[in-house]
Amino acid sequence: MITVMVINNTSLYFAAQTLIMLTPPGKYIDATSDFGFKKLLGSESNKLHLIDFLNDIFIGKHVITDLVFLKNEHQGEDKNTAKVILDISCIDNQGNYFLVELQSTDQRFFKDRCLYYSSRFISDIAPKGAVDLWKYELPPVYLIAVMDRFSFEDNLPGQYIRRVSLMDNETGKEFYNKLGFIYIQLAAFEKAEEDVKTGLEQWLFTIKHLSKFVDIPSFITKPIFKRLFKIAEVAALTKEERMAYETSLKDKWDRQNQLDFAVEKAVEKAVEQTIEDERAKAALAIENIARNCKALNIPNADIAKATGLSIEEIERL
Repeated sequence: MITVMVINNTSLYFAAQTLIMLTPPGKYIDATSDFGFKKLLGSESNKLHLIDFLNDIFIGKHVITDLVFLKNEHQGEDKNTAKVILDISCIDNQGNYFLVELQSTDQRFFKDRCLYYSSRFISDIAPKGAVDLWKYELPPVYLIAVMDRFSFEDNLPGQYIRRVSLMDNETGKEFYNKLGFIYIQLAAFEKAEEDVKTGLEQWLFTIKHLSKFVDIPSFITKPIFKRLFKIAEVAALTKEERMAYETSLKDKWDRQNQLDFAVEKAVEKAVEQTIEDERAKAALAIENIARNCKALNIPNADIAKATGLSIEEIERL
């Protein structure tokens, strides 16, 4: 007996979900999962990792020796104002604020969201009460967005990091140096192992590929990574951490599969629409040929043989 299975896109989607749930994690946690990112960079016990990461990003503009983690949830002005929940927010020993966000998938108005988050944060740390005594002097605030699976379309060739600040359009010089946006685009970071040289490149390669490693690669030479890799071992997680990690992985894969499924459906719809458009163009061309033939007093029967149209269709033209 032959059994025929009809598999549609929805079936494939749920089959993929089941396969993901049955796939055991690797030796190291996924640093691009919400759990992995916060454990390695956003916890008090591991703040040395974040200090090193930020120092490699700012390459001397700021030299950070200590950080204090801050609350990540910032309420709106009233119940109608959306609250902001940050992945990591902290202040360094010189009074600079850093907001570090992991964004797994693209979304509409992502740049607007980054501006809103930083604005709400600035508003929240501004003095309250006797504002008439405040001179509006703001501390430096930087938002660092680590973008996992997407990048900006207007990147320069090979550009995986964008440093954005308020500029003077006439002179091209920086107008205000205490608000900055740094976009790290892992999807655009395509360096091979032999091309990884700088500290930042080691960080980005590790964050992007950590869950695929079976040991510390030889080209990852910074001493801080010996500590990071030890902490990143799945086997070192507590039972509670393991459960939280697996939930975080499933959430990440769910979002990506939903996005992939939506893209696939959009492509299918676009292809179907293209086919329909081409059919409509072909039908219109045949009708035009038939009209021209009629204008030349060619018999309808001959026109029908040449175009494939019926006599009735030709007579209606």
